[in-house]
Amino acid sequence: MIRYLAMLLGIATLGALTWPAGAVHARPGQPDTPITVTGTVVSFNYAPRGEIDGFYLDSGVEVRTPKHWEWELSQTITIGSSVQVDGRQRIGRRGEIHVKAQVITNLTTNARLVIEEVVNLEGQVVNYTYSRSGRIDGFVLTTGDEVRTPPHLSAAITNTIPPGSAVQVAGVRKTGKYGDVHIKPDTITNLATGTVIVIP
Repeated sequence: MIRYLAMLLGIATLGALTWPAGAVHARPGQPDTPITVTGTVVSFNYAPRGEIDGFYLDSGVEVRTPKHWEWELSQTITIGSSVQVDGRQRIGRRGEIHVKAQVITNLTTNARLVIEEVVNLEGQVVNYTYSRSGRIDGFVLTTGDEVRTPPHLSAAITNTIPPGSAVQVAGVRKTGKYGDVHIKPDTITNLATGTVIVIP
């Protein structure tokens, strides 16, 4: 019994050292929060293969960027650049907090890098797009925009927004690593029924 109590005390002590009183513990799966941060670039982050995939500000904020934007990022900012980052505060799988950059502005040169453009548009569903496994993974609007959705939501898509439906899509327009432009939605609303699909 004494040994058991001692073990519990040791675990509690370790927990107190690891998690300071008053610390806010992020939970993966929480919604992203729109955020704007400013500061000076102090270092770049590198992916395992050496590509730049983000940077740190002098405030300690970690900013993450897609690896395939490495060249554009290096042409926009350098170490020591004063920047403004508009993006979304995200929570990683291990609970770490970072900013996913959407727009990066060099405050000295006014150079601006748009990685993701926030959009809120309306149109009619022309047709669905399909994954290799044959499941619906998005749709095309009369505006010409391609909206991509997770394949596991294919049933919700067919039940809520059949072809011909007038919809409102709120999300971001982004460019993939192969140059393909598409919209990653946060919400899709059927304007006739008012039904809203929330994309997790």
